[in-house]
Formats: sequence, structure tokens, C-alpha cells
Amino acid sequence: MKKTPINVSPALRQAVGDMRAKALPQLVGLIIRFNEDDRTIRDLWSEGAGQNKHKHNPHGTDRLQAYRRVNDNDPTAGERAANKVVDAAGYHAEELFIICWDALLRGAELREDQIDTVDLILSKSPCHGASASSAMKLQGINEYFPIGCASKLASFVTSKDQGIEWRIAFLALAGSDAPDYMPIGGSGVDRLMSAREREIAEAALSQVRFRDDGAPTRLQQAAVHEQRAQRFQDQAGELHGRERGDAFGQAKSERQRARTIRSEVDREVQEKFRNARTQSVAQAQSGIAILDRLLNVDVRRWQS
Repeated sequence: MKKTPINVSPALRQAVGDMRAKALPQLVGLIIRFNEDDRTIRDLWSEGAGQNKHKHNPHGTDRLQAYRRVNDNDPTAGERAANKVVDAAGYHAEELFIICWDALLRGAELREDQIDTVDLILSKSPCHGASASSAMKLQGINEYFPIGCASKLASFVTSKDQGIEWRIAFLALAGSDAPDYMPIGGSGVDRLMSAREREIAEAALSQVRFRDDGAPTRLQQAAVHEQRAQRFQDQAGELHGRERGDAFGQAKSERQRARTIRSEVDREVQEKFRNARTQSVAQAQSGIAILDRLLNVDVRRWQS
């Protein structure tokens, strides 16, 4: 299936402009349109943990019962029924789109077998990563939608007729405050990001890897030198003359090596932090790629 961008009508452009004006860092909006029919345009909004439903979102009676896994880190953990309106975990806009799919079709007076195209425009790209939206399943379905809204959308799309064309756009990358975007050619996720955004994403990924792997390894080496220093110092207390002085000298040398390593780690951490605004930019890149790999999904930055 050839991927095509969203066909932007004046009404859709106005709806997205209204969403842009209302969206906040913790309030993500989603515009929906079926079959390029502007009469089906409507908006959904994320609902924060413990908050009442957003005034534009379907009420509980139009939401399928959702269940959250008690512990995302344990696939065998039990489940809990999520409150349809006020849930401790909150709801991301993409989750509500999935939960309210049947109600959205009814509102558009369409059956699922009448759907040719689905346009989704988000104020922020879908979340992705271990800290993203928790696993969720719906009534009558035994399998969970995975962690993260990018993966949830991908699972939802693949569960539907593969003849449906999904066109997804976002105003900004999750974790990025870059206001402008210019296509740079290429394919896959590369065409979705400006050169600066890719630079930030790569720097952020490097920061995460160093924090998770490089820094702990280096600090462990520093701890080894500290232990050696303490052993030499303890030995010095039992020695005399030149041997005592040599042992103290070795203890001093080992402590200096430990201080040098820690100083190098601190310096590299600060340098990587300056080069990467946030690790979530790299996570956003990975989330977009999950959707972009699907043959019937076109995903890109909103251009109008």
C-alpha cells in the first residue's frame, strides 16, 4: 500500500489550530477524522491521574471497560479494573481513542467495514519506553495492549482490516520543544526529524547508555581503587621505615586514581547532559519508528 499524507481541508486545519491553542505539556489532544469526511472530525484529550473526564471526551457509558496490569514489570501480575472516568493511572489520548473506538464510529454513523481512511493528529507524538503508559486490555479481549501508546496504536492498527489506511501526524515530538520542522528526505524515521532533532536524539541516547552502562562501570573501577587504597593504608599501620612510607604512597596513588575516574565521569555526564535536552526525545524517535514500519500507516510531522 502506498503511503500518503493527510489531505488537509480548511475544517481540519481549523480543528488542529484549535487543538494547538488548547494543548499543554500535560494535556495532549488528538483530532480524529474518518474517510476524509469533515463531518466526522472530533477531538479527544488525555486525562491525568485521578482527574475527572475531559469535557470533550466520551462519558463512561461510551467507554469499554479497561483493565490495567498491577505491575508492568511482571507479565504474570494480576489485573485491576480501571475506573471508566477517573483512573489512578490516567488515560492518554491514544488510549481513549482505542477504548472509545466503537462509540466514535457510532458518532460518525459508520460501521467498521465502511472505513477506508483514519486521520489522527496528535499535539505530541505517542509515548514510548518503560516509563510510558502502562499495559492495558479491554473487556472481552484476553491480551494486553503493550506499554507505551506507540505500541498500543501499532497493535490496534494491526488488529483491524489491513485495507484501512492510517495517517498519523503530530505537532511536536514527545520531549521536544522544537517549533519548526523541515523535511530532509530519506525514508523511515529519518524523514520525520530535522537534523537538529536527530542530533538531540542521538545525543540523548548516548547519555542514557552512559548513565546506564558506562558510568556505573567506571565508578565501580573507582571503588576498586578506593579499596586498594584502604588496604595499603591498613598495611602501612603495621610497617615501619621505608616500607611504611611506600605503603602510604601507594594508598595515596590509588585514591588519586579513584578521584580522577570520578572527576572524568562527572565531566562526561555534564557534557552529555548539555548535548541532550532529554532522553524522551530518543524514546519518541523509537516510538515513531514502530508505527512507521507498518505498511498501511503513514506517520509524519504536521506541516500545516
